[in-house]
Amino acid sequence: MPQPLAEKPPTRRQLAAQQTRRKLLDAALANFTRRPYAEVTVGDIARTAGVAHGLLSHHFDGKESLYAEAVRETDRELRAATEIGSDGPVVERLRRHLRAHLAFLAEHEDAAVNLILRRTETSDVAGQAFESTRQEGIRAICGLLGLAADEPALQLPVRGFIAACDEMSLQWLRGGRALSVEALVEVYLSFLAGAVRAAHGLAPVPALSEALQTLGGGASRS
Repeated sequence: MPQPLAEKPPTRRQLAAQQTRRKLLDAALANFTRRPYAEVTVGDIARTAGVAHGLLSHHFDGKESLYAEAVRETDRELRAATEIGSDGPVVERLRRHLRAHLAFLAEHEDAAVNLILRRTETSDVAGQAFESTRQEGIRAICGLLGLAADEPALQLPVRGFIAACDEMSLQWLRGGRALSVEALVEVYLSFLAGAVRAAHGLAPVPALSEALQTLGGGASRS
């Protein structure tokens, strides 16, 4: 049986292109983390990266595409830090996930404000990146509860839950974190139970009934 051909190592030109792309992404993350999208210019990113302006369009097709990649990069880090575990009762696993989520936002507050929670200033390309990452979060929570994320009755209530959590997180960060993480986690669980209850009111199917039962103690510790 023939052996697979070994991959050729990248050429110097390819390595240089990869390094330039990484510099641009790092520069974009530095700028978009500190300031809203509208306040950051192509020149700001190019200067931070130490490259010519034209390379941004060459590697990322413009500012908005680079912003979208910065969003995806930040959300990849967030997902890795908040991955839902496989051990323990469902509600406790949700608590751990939400605690980790809030810990990440608190540790990366500027990124949370400008790249994770405030997502209303961009258009198509970045908007698609935001929507994709939001859907990943919805699927993860629904999967843990044994629910299909594409269930029509569930879509609007769960999206409302996610939007409410984002807004509460933003206000929590801006307001000096007056609530403890534990208290805010319980608020989120109450909102999630409310979203599932609303979906159940629209379509009282067995899966939603079971999820409601699972979340019955979500607003207070047993």
